[in-house]
Parts: sequence; structure tokens; C-alpha cells
Amino acid sequence: MQIVFDVSVDGKVKETLKPGLQRLKEIHAFIKEAAPALIEKYGTNVCVNRRHLYN
Repeated sequence: MQIVFDVSVDGKVKETLKPGLQRLKEIHAFIKEAAPALIEKYGTNVCVNRRHLYN
């Protein structure tokens, strides 16, 4: 199982973020680091949703 994050703008998925490591601390740091860049790229109407990929 892998955790990925879908970036949605106005209800449409624009991209999927895949953290390199699956530990909670690394995932949290990854999202906190990516958030300002996403806001700059897409504006303030950005929503990040978590989902699981099962292999």
C-alpha cells in the first residue's frame, strides 16, 4: 500500500504527488514543503486529498 496525494483545483485533479518515503514524519514534511509551491502555481483554491494505492 502506498499513500499518494491528489492536487485538485476547482474540483479537477491537476497532479498527483508521491512522497518518496512512507513514514508519517517524512510525509508531513513533504506536504508542508510542497504547499507553498502549489499555492504559487495554482492559486489559493488548492485542495490536497490523500488516497491509497494498493499494489
